Amino acid sequence: MAGHQTPAIPQDMRDLLIRLDQRVGDGFQNINARFDEANRRSDAHESRISKLEETSIIRQGYVGRFEAVESTVRNHEGRFQQLEGAGKGAGIIGKAASGLIGAGVAALAMMGWQVGLHPKEQVKAKTTVEHTATVPFKPLS
Repeated sequence: MAGHQTPAIPQDMRDLLIRLDQRVGDGFQNINARFDEANRRSDAHESRISKLEETSIIRQGYVGRFEAVESTVRNHEGRFQQLEGAGKGAGIIGKAASGLIGAGVAALAMMGWQVGLHPKEQVKAKTTVEHTATVPFKPLS
């Protein structure tokens, strides 16, 4: 044996190995593409979930603020209703008071009492006004 030579692979076996290598390479390429797609989808899901969590936290803050505003509005509505009731009561009392005053004036008028308004007496002051006029003297000629 002069030199060591690798035995020759038969042609059909070599073709088989090349096709097998190609299919294995294509299979890994498909698997890697699917993993990449799955990673992209997973990242998109994570992004959506984190946005939803942030929105939920923000909304919880809004709920507290809304409840505070709603409570304040309820208090003001109660005050407005009290004021409306007081206004109606004041109107009724005002009408009753004007009726009583009118009845009192009518009763006094029937008894002969009269009410009159006299103008205020004006103060009279005596003043003397003196006018002096100087006429130039002209001799008679």
